[in-house]
Amino acid sequence: MTALLLSLLVVVSAADVAERDDCTELLPATARSELPVRSFPDAQRVWSGRDDVSSDTLRAYISQLQDARRCFRRLPASALERPSREILYTLKWEGYLHAALAQFSEAVAAFDDALAHLDDGTRSPDERESLRATERPHLYQERGYLYYLLGNLSDALDQYLKALRHTPAPKAAARTELLRSLGVLHQRTQDYRSAHRYLNRAQRLYRDHDLSAPSRHVDLLYSQADLLLEETLNTQFDRASLERARTLARRSRSAADPGTDRFARSTMTLSESLGYLGKFEEAYRLNDEALRYARSHDDIRRQAFALLKRGLLHMQTEQWARADRTLRRALSFAEDLRDLDFQRRALRGLGRLHELQRDWAAAETYYREGISVIETYRESLTATQWSSTAFAQWRDVHRGLVRTLLAQDEPRPALAALDRTRARYLQDLRTQDRVANQLPPTTRARFDSLGRALTDVRTRLGTDALDDAEAASLRAREATLMATRQRALRLDSAMTARPSVDEISETIARQGRALVSYFLDDPWPVYDRAPRSAAFVLTGDTLRAVSLPNLSQDSVRAHVRRISSVFEAQQAPQHMNAMHFDLRPLRALHDRLYAPIAKHLSDGQPLTVIPDGPMFHVPFSMLATATPGGRYDHARARFVLHERPTALDLSASLAADTSKARSDTASFSRDLAAFGVSSFDSLRSASSFLQPSRPDTAAPSSFRPPPLPGVRSEINTLDRLFDDADTFLDERATEPAFTTASRQADVLHLASHALVHPSSSLQNAFLLHPDSSSDGLLFLHELQARDRSLPLAVLSGCSTARGTLRGGEGMSGLQYAFRVMGARATVSNLWPTADRSSVALMETFYQNLQAGQPKDRALRQAKLTYLQNHRGNLSPFFWAPTVLYGAPHSLELDSSGGTLPSSWWPLALALFAVLSAWLLVRFRSRLGIASP
Repeated sequence: MTALLLSLLVVVSAADVAERDDCTELLPATARSELPVRSFPDAQRVWSGRDDVSSDTLRAYISQLQDARRCFRRLPASALERPSREILYTLKWEGYLHAALAQFSEAVAAFDDALAHLDDGTRSPDERESLRATERPHLYQERGYLYYLLGNLSDALDQYLKALRHTPAPKAAARTELLRSLGVLHQRTQDYRSAHRYLNRAQRLYRDHDLSAPSRHVDLLYSQADLLLEETLNTQFDRASLERARTLARRSRSAADPGTDRFARSTMTLSESLGYLGKFEEAYRLNDEALRYARSHDDIRRQAFALLKRGLLHMQTEQWARADRTLRRALSFAEDLRDLDFQRRALRGLGRLHELQRDWAAAETYYREGISVIETYRESLTATQWSSTAFAQWRDVHRGLVRTLLAQDEPRPALAALDRTRARYLQDLRTQDRVANQLPPTTRARFDSLGRALTDVRTRLGTDALDDAEAASLRAREATLMATRQRALRLDSAMTARPSVDEISETIARQGRALVSYFLDDPWPVYDRAPRSAAFVLTGDTLRAVSLPNLSQDSVRAHVRRISSVFEAQQAPQHMNAMHFDLRPLRALHDRLYAPIAKHLSDGQPLTVIPDGPMFHVPFSMLATATPGGRYDHARARFVLHERPTALDLSASLAADTSKARSDTASFSRDLAAFGVSSFDSLRSASSFLQPSRPDTAAPSSFRPPPLPGVRSEINTLDRLFDDADTFLDERATEPAFTTASRQADVLHLASHALVHPSSSLQNAFLLHPDSSSDGLLFLHELQARDRSLPLAVLSGCSTARGTLRGGEGMSGLQYAFRVMGARATVSNLWPTADRSSVALMETFYQNLQAGQPKDRALRQAKLTYLQNHRGNLSPFFWAPTVLYGAPHSLELDSSGGTLPSSWWPLALALFAVLSAWLLVRFRSRLGIASP
């Protein structure tokens, strides 16, 4: 170490050199290479017990480093200018040593001090900036890697993004590696879209700068292969993608030097891809090769990974005992490393292994341990967008627990386990709002400032025409703001407990309702396992788990797509045939989803439905109970609509929560605030946003949403129905007016185009009218920033219930945003609606609400009335898209024409009786008739 530090000396006086030498003598070794811990990977080997270094030795080194640093800091500026590399190095090495002792907060603090030291200054500005440019990115990167090792993905992403921002453009090799690392981190959060984006940027940078380092190329090929392999296994199993991953892994292995770490990594990924392609002999051979390398280099991370993949190979070849031993060894390594991601994978593998063997108790144990790991892992992502993407995939461990509990005939804990996977992100966001309202004023001001900045960034991402560099910069800024806001909240201790199954049951029973929560199984593509789908039916105090044999998410998805082109995955342009809904798949869905539970329901009993997977695309009331006239005879068809009222929700616990919490209508000054836009000639700054939102548009630069002439009639109808209403049509329907009026009404009604982004739910938007202060685009992320209790939001635009389907969250469209905002219930549409049918249905719906009907009954009756009055348009295309999410209870709404509120009727009747008696007496006296 002395030699290293002496090389940093500048020409100073003999006295200054002597003083610096005295400080250097206090360092713990004569050369840095003699320190037992020189990096965070070294520290991990020590804290996992793989390197035998005593705690006393590590503490002694820390003490010596601190003594040397105090000495350096006492030196005059003539002897040691600030910031100094000597002080920086003592802080970095101290951070590594603290990590080796598992003192992680102290390790982070040491790197914080190192970053703060860079702002010290006796050097000239140019020298100081030169040192910062060299050291700051490295410090951010090292701190990010520590967070990654600890499973804190949110802060890891934040630190790597800061490292990228502070790395100058000329340092293309360093920027390439940082971009690759960011791709890997996004892969860990299961945000595969962002992961691909960062890896593609790294690839372009490598190619454009003709970087000669072959190691960078190997790393990029390996990361692309690993990402493609994981994405294929976790999302849509596709052999072509597996073959592409195999090709990338082969290229990476061919470009790597044999006997190196990079060669071993590429070998491992190639082995895994070959295993899933059924090439077991070669897969085992390569796995042996990678495992030998890991053991010979005492690399426990590589050993853990190789053993995990070997255990999965044993499962694919049905060597159950060997699989069990191998996966348990992999788990032991992962626990020593404190690597949460490896632990999650190993526990999921063990759970699946014992489930395949029908050893339900053992499978349950492993799945429960996996859930505990996931909850720890998820804490660092709470209330960030990453928590939604990551948990969508991680929840497969929870769903494994549901299956094992069903196999053991344990419906109550099975329903509790299933419900724990649902509406997690929505509840996180609501908790975020609650905690934010309790922050001290200065912290809340900072939090709100971050929120405004985040909204601005997301709005620019949605509306501006950006080149790749600008878009990348904004996404990096978005990630940093999310991480900073999350740290300000510290949500983990603020999460509220979910209601128990008994509490949910009591709530549902008090309402005289039934609840059904669906579990559509999704069998693993590689293993031979029959689906174990079920419907949990709550009626009164009775819970039944009704088996749905041979039903899976794929089979339901296939039926849904056959209904009409409206339900095609890529949302093809609408044409006349789309309106002709095929009744055969609707009857098939009825037979498989509704008929098994119907016998447990009372006639006409209202039903709350918790859908699963592709069920979110189909209104439950549209399932066909009878089709006597054949495939397209909608006139004689009967639907669930004819049997009972239905409402939807995202989870059983959320349904119980919303149904028991009636809003205080006294806090609202209006019954209704309605916003409608019928013409979009003044829309501006939207073409780049509309392009991804409207895939059927051939010329996005000239595209303008078509007019909605029915909106004017719809708003005028509401004006006629309600005396106490604020209505805003066309140029009056602006964002500022919405912000004000939406806080003052029981019911918020929006009638306009809704734009549903195919990949980014945060860019879903409602079109209002632009004005001098706003562009007229009301984004989902802007709604998420508003916190208020709203009894009902009616979103009568096209496709307002649609959005990106997120595991456990339903479709994150505009109705989802209003639920986050605090709406107790929403009425929205699953596909583009016809103007006339929408106006007719909404008018009857509001009349039914004014008559005191619960929301689900009011909507059902409105649809039945439509079917009676519109015999020419009986296809479900016209009446079925409107769905109710949330609390079904009635609202106290006034009507026009002087109709009295229900609470005044007793007084009115009494006054009428007194007046009638007086008139009778007066009339009899005028006729000379005496009273008896």
